Amino acid sequence: MDQQHGTGFVIWLTGMAGAGKTTLANQLGKRFAGAGRPAEVMDGDAVNELLTRGLGVTKEDRDTSVRRLGYVSRMLVRHGAIVVVASLSPFREAREAVRREVRRFVEVFVDAPMETLLARDTEGMYRKALAHELTNVAGIDDPYEPPAHAEIVVRTDLEKPDAALGRLFQKLVDMKYVTPAEFALLTGGQRPRKGAAKPPKKGAAPAAAKGAAPVKGAKASKPAKGKRAAKGKRG
Repeated sequence: MDQQHGTGFVIWLTGMAGAGKTTLANQLGKRFAGAGRPAEVMDGDAVNELLTRGLGVTKEDRDTSVRRLGYVSRMLVRHGAIVVVASLSPFREAREAVRREVRRFVEVFVDAPMETLLARDTEGMYRKALAHELTNVAGIDDPYEPPAHAEIVVRTDLEKPDAALGRLFQKLVDMKYVTPAEFALLTGGQRPRKGAAKPPKKGAAPAAAKGAAPVKGAKASKPAKGKRAAKGKRG
């Protein structure tokens, strides 16, 4: 059923740490503001302090984080807001629950191969996890469940942010969440095409799947005495 233009919706960016969610979320916030439709961007320290403070990295805590973000998003959408959420949100069912509650929901799977994630890993989280020095890292010894039916898949190792945003805005036109006139404002004067833009060619499977290590030779392991658990990596 067609939705009225000008009403709110959620863009939910999910993907492993380092995939590029924050970069895209910030760009989306700027683009929408420039088009006269400011978006609420939920990512980073403010979210961790106000909505997810005290939560850890267990499945229950990760799902609680998603539920809280989803609840606030739904309240904002009811008042016509555009909400951009950048969240690891590793479990598929938790994300699907938010989709059912919000309804006007666009899931963006921000993906990159492990080689790229390692290159971006300035804190050494993945290297420590692969060396069994750190536990509860999504995609290594904890699951990351890629979306089964994301509206858009962005491979940040293959596609520049501007190209990815162009495809996303095209999808929003197709879904009747933004008008062609708004598309022009969001893209600097371009016109939407008939039909959605095609994603870049992918030569590899998603970086990680439930219960599977994302790189060859990396095996899932259980937390052991003396090993540190990852902290503050919910988003």
